[in-house]
Amino acid sequence: MVDKYIFSDVSTCTFNFSNGERAIVKSSPKKEIVLVKFIPHTSRKNSFQESVVANYPDVKNASELAKRCNYDCLKTFTRHFKKHFNQTPYQWMLDRKMEEVQHLVLESDLSISEIAQICGFNNLTHLVNVYSNRFGIPPFRNRMQENKNAI
Repeated sequence: MVDKYIFSDVSTCTFNFSNGERAIVKSSPKKEIVLVKFIPHTSRKNSFQESVVANYPDVKNASELAKRCNYDCLKTFTRHFKKHFNQTPYQWMLDRKMEEVQHLVLESDLSISEIAQICGFNNLTHLVNVYSNRFGIPPFRNRMQENKNAI
């Protein structure tokens, strides 16, 4: 089980790593949204999983991810990916993207159009369709429902 924590108005966050290193993240005065995602890590022995997790934020598709993980053959990468993550690279990347989209829908004041653009959707309709299929409710309605429940 992964616990989810959402904090607002955070000015500074300090991360202490097991190797003794420390990182400090400070928010900007422009009120930008900063997303930090913690992904459970159970073993240091799996460099494939580490490589995938480290590289996925910087790529747009499975082919780019395969190349970043030093695989020339997408088919081989996909086979290894399924073995370690129990789903295809495309599905896994879409799951991560939709987690981010849902967080932005429910926790930010950004318009749904802005979220679509930030998260790399070709258009608003595509985002609405994928979101509705995934969560059973369109993003705007989900936001309104959450705001209503918060009152």
